[in-house]
Formats: sequence, structure tokens, C-alpha cells
Amino acid sequence: MGSFRRPTGWALWTAPRQVVVWVLAVEVVALAATAGTAGLAPVDAAGLAGFALLGACLLAHVELSRTIERKREISAGAGPYLSTTSVWNFAAVIVLPPVLASAMVLLGYGYMWFRVWHRRGTMKPHRWWYSACTVLLANQAAVVVLTLDPGIPATAGAVAVVVAAGAVRWFVNYALICAVKLLSEPRARIRDVVGGFGEQILEVGAMGLGLLAACVMETPAVLLVGVPAVLAVLGRSAQVARFRKAAETDGKTQLLNATAWTDFATHALDRTSRRGGTFGVLMIDLDHFKRINDEHGHGAGDAVLKAVAKSITAGVRSGDLVGRFGGEEFVVALPDITAVELLAVGERLRRGVAALPVPSGQVSISIGAALAPDNGISVQDLLTTADAAMYTAKHEGRNRVEAANGLLG
Repeated sequence: MGSFRRPTGWALWTAPRQVVVWVLAVEVVALAATAGTAGLAPVDAAGLAGFALLGACLLAHVELSRTIERKREISAGAGPYLSTTSVWNFAAVIVLPPVLASAMVLLGYGYMWFRVWHRRGTMKPHRWWYSACTVLLANQAAVVVLTLDPGIPATAGAVAVVVAAGAVRWFVNYALICAVKLLSEPRARIRDVVGGFGEQILEVGAMGLGLLAACVMETPAVLLVGVPAVLAVLGRSAQVARFRKAAETDGKTQLLNATAWTDFATHALDRTSRRGGTFGVLMIDLDHFKRINDEHGHGAGDAVLKAVAKSITAGVRSGDLVGRFGGEEFVVALPDITAVELLAVGERLRRGVAALPVPSGQVSISIGAALAPDNGISVQDLLTTADAAMYTAKHEGRNRVEAANGLLG
């Protein structure tokens, strides 16, 4: 709490110069724009009543979803975290005078600081204030768009204006967040900085609910009480989906982990078997992987694993399932494939890995191939058979593809 009261102690001042300049510039522009739009519409009793109603819903929303929001912010990692309180901020932009819409942003961010971020220390004060300023600036951009046709949408033209205002608001906020992350971490991958598509879908849904909330303001206002509950459910669903993906993914290679691969492969084999198709499995093992770790270090070993995973994924079809099965083992499920095609894919993967330019020198893989129904009728049967063929490839000199017994007749 002390660092919040003393801005001179914020970690912002230890950031690279370009980050400090950018952050301060955005904050100054945001405050200037907020002051500039404040007088566009007068504040009257109806506006204050609307502010009180939307503010109460915002606080209820924060209370209902604060645990999920905290987890969303932590799990966002390098990508942007966009708060679902945009529902109330966007609704306020549509129906309230600009000065009250800005006050709604400060109310929401202030309350979330004390109820969500400050308690667990998941967000630094300078990040909190910068995030609030990006929303303030995004709001003012939306206000400017809405001056083309202010008020609740009732015609196609008015709807288009409100949709445009929402799009501008989203883009400004999103761009400002991504920009500061790129400045802070210039070597970060673009896809990590821009975040997942699911997060943006959630933000679009929140903006849509904001429009709905604005419309409801003109009907019995009691209907608004259901919106915080809907948002809490949406937030929890998004988080469950994120955790499910994390539980299914190998953290090092971003492939399916062994459990998830087996589950998906079992369902795929069942579907393929019902229509009388064939189903191939390739068991892949890196040759002399322990030597790479021993001679070049585990960092080099991890780099090899990632490069091999990427090469294997690029060498199979989009509908095939690639997983990491163990320390240096990978596995591929290939529905609707012939024995000849399966071995051809294995050979393509072998050549692709052998050509990888990795710092630790040339790497190679040994591959065992099995096919249903020739070599078994279950995923476990195919894994056992392909694994045996892979060990045969090892014994025959490595860096080769070996077919399971009976695969080629």
C-alpha cells in the first residue's frame, strides 16, 4: 500500500526510458481528453440516477467475479488482460454525460484495485493507473464517435454509430495495452503480446452486454440486476476453458500432453472405426537425447524439443493429432491413412528433423509405425505395437522408420 501512496517509488521508473515516456504520454493525453469532453453534456438528476444504477451494477459485478478476474489477470501472462467491467463503462459512454462516464471508469478501477489487485499484489500501482488511463482515453474516443448520433440506438444509422464507437473504444484500449507490452519486452513474440482470440471474444461479448445494459436503462431498470450474474458466469466459463487448455497442453512444446492425446486419439479412432476407416499411429523418439542434455545443457535440450515438435507438426496434416508422450518421445495419430502413406509421413518427419539447424548439432529420430485394424483395434494396442517397432528402429541403427509386424502384409 505504501508504494501506491508514493508514486516516486513505483517500479515504473526502473523501466526502459521508452516505456516511461510512452506511459506518461498516454496518461497525459488521457487526462487532457477526459477534461476536453467533460463539458459536452450537462449533468442532471437523470444522469446522476443512471450513474448510481450502473455504478451499483458495476460493484456487484466486481464482487461476483473478483476471484475469476484475479485469475484471468494472472493467467494472461505476456498477453493483454482486458477487464469485463467494460460492460458498465461502455454502457455509461452511451447513456451518461461524458464526465460521469469517466467517473464510472475511476469508480470501477478504484474498487477493483482495493478488492481484486491490491489484496494479492497481482498488479503494480503504475500498471493499474496506466490501465485506467487507457480505458479513459478509449472512452473519449468512443464519445467522439457517438457525437455523430448520440443517444440510444433506434435506427440502423444510430446502431452503426454505436457499433463503430464500441469498435473504436476496443481498438484504442487494446492497442495501447499491446504497445506498452511491446516496448517493455521488444523480444517477446507477437502472438504472446496480442493474447488469445478467446479473450477478445469475451471482450466483444462484454461490449455487447454493455449495449444491452444501455438499452435496458430505458426499460424497467430492475432488469439490469441479471447482467452481473451473466458476466460472472461468462468469466468463469472463459477461465475454465483456459485451464482446460492448459491441462491438455505440454508446457514445453505446446503439444497435447500424453493424457489429452490419448483421449483425443481414442475418440478419433472410434469415429474412424465406425465408418470402416484405417487409423495410423507413429511413435517417435529422439536419438541420443541424453547426450544433448549432458554435452550442451538442458536449455539446449529444451530448444531441441521445441524445434522437433514444430517440425513434426509442420510435417503432418491439419487433422492429425501430435502429442508429447514422454521426455523425448512424441506420438502422432493419423486417421484415414493407408500403410504406404503412413510410412511416407514417417519418412518425411524423419528427414525434416534431420535437417533442423539446431545449436547442439544434427539431431535425428527413430520412428515406429502401426495401423488399425492391422496392428490392433485400440489406441493402447497401436501404441504398444508402434513402440516395439520404434525400438526395432533403434536397434537397427537409429534415424529410420520401422513398420510394425504385419503392417505391409
